[in-house]
Amino acid sequence: MISSLRGLHKYTLLLSLLHCSTSRWNRSPLQASVTAVYAFVPPSSSSSLFTLKTSTSKPNLPTVLFAEGNEKENKYASPIESTSDKKKSQKILNEIDDGVRSMPDWYYEQYQEERFDLLEEDDDPSAIDPETLGKWDESDLEGRLEYEFDIENGDADPNILDPKYEHVSYIPVDEEGVELMYDPIFGPSNPIDERTIVNPPDSYIIDDETRDDTVVTPMFHEGDLEIEHNADFKAFRKSLKIVDTYIDPYLNIEVPRHKSKWYGYPERMNYPEKPDLENRFTKEEDKTDFAKLTPYQARKKAVELARAKNNEWLPKGKSVDYHNLKTEIFKKRGTLTGSLMEGNIDEKVKSKIQPALDILGSCADLLEINDTVFRFHYHGLIKNKRGMAAWTETLIQDCGVECTGVVFETGWRKRDPYYDGGDKWFGPY
Repeated sequence: MISSLRGLHKYTLLLSLLHCSTSRWNRSPLQASVTAVYAFVPPSSSSSLFTLKTSTSKPNLPTVLFAEGNEKENKYASPIESTSDKKKSQKILNEIDDGVRSMPDWYYEQYQEERFDLLEEDDDPSAIDPETLGKWDESDLEGRLEYEFDIENGDADPNILDPKYEHVSYIPVDEEGVELMYDPIFGPSNPIDERTIVNPPDSYIIDDETRDDTVVTPMFHEGDLEIEHNADFKAFRKSLKIVDTYIDPYLNIEVPRHKSKWYGYPERMNYPEKPDLENRFTKEEDKTDFAKLTPYQARKKAVELARAKNNEWLPKGKSVDYHNLKTEIFKKRGTLTGSLMEGNIDEKVKSKIQPALDILGSCADLLEINDTVFRFHYHGLIKNKRGMAAWTETLIQDCGVECTGVVFETGWRKRDPYYDGGDKWFGPY
């Protein structure tokens, strides 16, 4: 056996014979005890044979091979490669790449990775050479795509139809006059629309503007009678203005073959700037200069103008005339509805509904009893006005009095000033 080790050199082979207990499946190799260690020491310069040394002592296994922490808990941990081992492995790989160290064929078949950058020839002739692509920098972001344009800054509108071609001028409609394939949610859906080209350009080989008769073999001999007849036939075919279509395989409908491309428009991120006094009746010398006001005064004035009907959007006196027109009917008809004036109150009915009035308290004051309709001066919050009126009607009915309606009057008050920023200003309307 010793003679078979002649070819070994420069290495020391460490054999650890591990003796496991009878139940070796329940114990890991790290728990086994080492009984003997045999080491093959390289021969001396004068000998070509290896010498065999035996040691029965337990070797000191380095702790660096295992993960840090408790060795009992990390008995199944994976070994950690040291820095010296990394250098040795990298040195071996470099020697293999340089050809200094020879390896068997199975190593190159299973473990050697193919280096594409070292190939002498590329099998794909259409492959792009990455060295010819150049370098990317900030200047690549300066260019724009065909869909990126700004008309307001002077760019031409690509959606304008080219006058060189004739487009469809009439879109077919149904019996009710609605455009065919119109959807009320998605809008027009007919592929043949006003961007469909009726007279598409011919091929540059046969087009009158681009063809070269010296390059293309003529279809007819010079002076042939068919030349004139063929020209008349083509002119007649174009005069029919037939839309060239094909059946789309996905939509399964006729789709025009030639259309003017639609590029769309960029999304508007803000509203166009307009003068502050546009479409207003306020003169330039009468406008409110908010720059001269304090923040409190400016806010108060803005709230006043926003809540008043006779603000700068309306001419002076417009709101007053509107209000007088609404209250003029009260004087003509002699009705008190809509005002805070008191009317006739039946004391017998009032005594019957006294429990309801006690519940309302200072929230509402009785103004008038008109048959089965009761008017109150309401002092509560405007947001609770409708609910309080319905509840008051129920309270009156619970007192045994017939009630067909309750009217809560608030006069000129239409909102809750203390809940609108604490400003008591609430008129005129």
